[in-house]
Amino acid sequence: MAASATALAIAGGAVLGLAAPASAHNYLVSSTPQVGGTLTALPGRFDITTNDRLLEIGGSDSGFAFRVLGPDGRYYEDGCVTVDGPSMTTKAALGKSGKYAVEWQIVSADGHTVSDRYDFTWDAPAGFSPAGGTTDPPVCATDRASAGSGADESGTATSAGDSTATDALWIGAGGVVLAGLVVAVLLLLRRRPAPTADPHDDED
Repeated sequence: MAASATALAIAGGAVLGLAAPASAHNYLVSSTPQVGGTLTALPGRFDITTNDRLLEIGGSDSGFAFRVLGPDGRYYEDGCVTVDGPSMTTKAALGKSGKYAVEWQIVSADGHTVSDRYDFTWDAPAGFSPAGGTTDPPVCATDRASAGSGADESGTATSAGDSTATDALWIGAGGVVLAGLVVAVLLLLRRRPAPTADPHDDED
């Protein structure tokens, strides 16, 4: 009975994802621009690189953010974020020279969000045409297009989050059913009567 209970517990834990220990949160290892550094030329992309892969769920980049704020309090990123392994990137068109700030948020490999902020200096080269920035954080054009096409035949907007929530409910229900089966088997094993001795054995 003990062996059966152990096997069932291991199987249940594997299915429910309880056996793996939680890992530590991701942390920043490098960035463009560098923390506290000075830019003298506009990079092709701004990036945040961490010590471990990032948790990108369904390719939606949900939970990720990369903002570039100028000395005037305006936003200069394009609103689009690309996640690739341990890195997150975006593009930005900076304004006038001055002190800028990067605000970022990622989803760690362990599922927890991590966010931070750092400053850098922008020293624009001669002849540079500064961008105007925006008063509110910009929204990626791809995200706007996806939001506009997310309607069913009746004209009611659909949400990817609803599908995710439904999947989570089904997974949770499956876990409950599995746990119930484990308990039922253990109870049956415990209540099974011990075999009685054959009275004819004593006569021998």
